[in-house]
Amino acid sequence: MSALAAFVTLGGDPSEAEGRVKAMLAAMPSRGPEARSVLLPGGVALGHRARHAAMGPWRLRPGGPVLTGSLRLDNAAELQSALGLAEAADAALVLAAYDRWGLDLPLHLEGDFALVLWDPAAGRLVGLRDRFGVCPFLYRATPQAVAVASDVEAVLGAFPACPPALDEIWIAEFLSGQPTSAQRTIHRGINRLEPAHMLLVEKGRTEIRRYWRLEVEPRHRPDPPEALLELLERSVAARMRGGTVGAMLSGGLDSSTLAVLASRMSEAPLPVVSMKFDACPEIDERAWIGKVHEAGRFRQLWLDGSEALGGTVEELLAEQGAPYLAPNLPTSRWLYRRAAEAGIEILLDGHGGDEVISFGTSRLTELAAEAQWRSLWRSTAAVSALFGSPRRELFLASASVGASSRWVRALARRLGPRATRDATAWRRAVHPDLVARTGLVQRVREANGVTVKGATDDIRRHIAQLTTPGYPTALEVLDRSAAPCGISPRYPFLERRVVEHCVAQPASAKFRDGMTRALLRDAMRGLLPDEIRLRSSKTDFSPNVRERVLRDWTESLDRLSRRDPGQIADFVDLGVIRGVIDGLRAGEADTPALFQTLRAIVLDEWLRAREFPAAARLDRRTPA
Repeated sequence: MSALAAFVTLGGDPSEAEGRVKAMLAAMPSRGPEARSVLLPGGVALGHRARHAAMGPWRLRPGGPVLTGSLRLDNAAELQSALGLAEAADAALVLAAYDRWGLDLPLHLEGDFALVLWDPAAGRLVGLRDRFGVCPFLYRATPQAVAVASDVEAVLGAFPACPPALDEIWIAEFLSGQPTSAQRTIHRGINRLEPAHMLLVEKGRTEIRRYWRLEVEPRHRPDPPEALLELLERSVAARMRGGTVGAMLSGGLDSSTLAVLASRMSEAPLPVVSMKFDACPEIDERAWIGKVHEAGRFRQLWLDGSEALGGTVEELLAEQGAPYLAPNLPTSRWLYRRAAEAGIEILLDGHGGDEVISFGTSRLTELAAEAQWRSLWRSTAAVSALFGSPRRELFLASASVGASSRWVRALARRLGPRATRDATAWRRAVHPDLVARTGLVQRVREANGVTVKGATDDIRRHIAQLTTPGYPTALEVLDRSAAPCGISPRYPFLERRVVEHCVAQPASAKFRDGMTRALLRDAMRGLLPDEIRLRSSKTDFSPNVRERVLRDWTESLDRLSRRDPGQIADFVDLGVIRGVIDGLRAGEADTPALFQTLRAIVLDEWLRAREFPAAARLDRRTPA
């Protein structure tokens, strides 16, 4: 929720550093009312913006390292013991840990953080982002200076005389829904520090290093369910530190798990924020939520789903500062506001639960390899119900890949569906010239070909789900939406030890007895009502999204349908987009086509609001 700003002069006027940082802090008013900056020798300035009295930048001693940033540690008690300190604030622990371990600092930190530390003795700036990208970290490095901030507007404000060009590679990947890097932004030269990475600025050089990689030793036998439960309890408890706690509660497995565990640790009934849909009973989950109430003590806060449908493209872009795809963002915004009205400061969120726990569908391939055909057929029922794929197709697809017999694999492929999906559908809405000049197809192919050495097929798939470039971007969107409300979203599933535990389990433990996500279902036995614990359905909110787009984004749809659409014509295939819009209005567009339209609308509105000069729009250089 707080924000960082840092400016290091490399070849310019050192006296400008503090003014640049103050301008950067002023560009992030939603991060809190209090701002503070310090000018340090050597043309370095650090700043911090927050809503509370515990303001940075921080230092342990005069002349020592200085720290700023967003910080929440899971392992504060462990660090205190290792460093021989009495109870200390998280910032003091980080500074003491740097004194002890230097550049190995991030290996000793567990939690959510985006930090910048200036070491005057070494003449070194160190930037760190947490392992899963919960806290945003953006930067721009030029031969004259390096600027770091929590929001892109602040980085732009650090270089007012040098606005960056658009990054066409980012635009092509955004429109296609195929990001290949978590580093790029729509502004060429303004980058995200990727999760689990370190930024070093030293002796006039800027360097990026990875400090952690998700790698595990596979378990041949599953750990007992109590092991996951203990890890989740520790993660929830750590994330309840620091303010008034509430939880999102949808009635699904993830949110229900976190709400019940938090309620067991809360002295008073836990506030929970939920949606109700009186006008759309098919997506109303009050019956499920009522079942969760039987397992804990809660103070229920309801939000009418019809209100959450509001929010124009302009409003959402003003909040986000950059194009985004978050179909349910209006719902999240309203939930944050309702939570803030109720006095909640920390909101537990089940985001990440699907990917961390894993549906375990690679078990289908294993069953085919083991020739357990009856078990395979029974198991396809749960996957079919969850994702909507026909059971026969799932069965044959698993056999065609996993069967040990070449003859069986060939037979399964022959019996499989003849009409395969359009392999180019993901890029149809992108202008063909943009696809060609950005090398989009090759970039996506290379990104999808990256594998984890020495891992099982199940672990490779599991790690791929957790390290997709879109993951930290989604967290950044939620962070931007929560900040104006003073809400700190916290994600107990995104804790290193929880993640490593789940990834390492055998596929037979992730998908068992015909049930997906078996790890969490087993761990919550006796704590969640079985109706929730064994629930196999998930609510499809895409009809809700369609209704909002058709009702609130009419002008945006009309602009894309006009003869002269403006700058967006450089980037999208207008014939495809207009066909999708016609299908959307006729009730025919499927979910992928809907998302293509949403991306085009958001990019179009963002470009119109900024009116980029030709030099910024038409810079066709293709960076590596």
